[in-house]
Amino acid sequence: MLLGKAKDNNASCALGPFIRLFDGAFSLETVKKLRVTLRVTGEDGFVMEGESRMEVISRPPENLAAQLLNAHHQYPDGAVLFCGTLFAPTKDRRAPGQGFTHELGDRVEIATPSLGRLVNWVQRTDACPPWVFGTRALMENLARRGKL
Repeated sequence: MLLGKAKDNNASCALGPFIRLFDGAFSLETVKKLRVTLRVTGEDGFVMEGESRMEVISRPPENLAAQLLNAHHQYPDGAVLFCGTLFAPTKDRRAPGQGFTHELGDRVEIATPSLGRLVNWVQRTDACPPWVFGTRALMENLARRGKL
């Protein structure tokens, strides 16, 4: 999908209920060996499933990270690196030869055993609630709970 047409619209980019940081039990090498599954379940009975291995993506995560964070791209408050789509959906949805497209109400699950499962539903951008819990709200929340 074109960035300006999809991934930067309100409510179009889910990051999950947590952010996993690297440590002794979870490293870049762990990420490079992940198996990621995708399942789309439509209200119309449509089901599409797929699985991908991170070790076969065209550019390794450290290469993508080097392109994201460098002298010309600086993000003092942090950044999120997306590694791209692991596979292109090829299952026809509406009719043979018409390919795949999401429909309103689709349940989309992305999962990997070491991180868990992220589940979201497809909805029109203008029907989704605005995102109001940003970095400032996160820091205030953590401070109130004595986690900083």
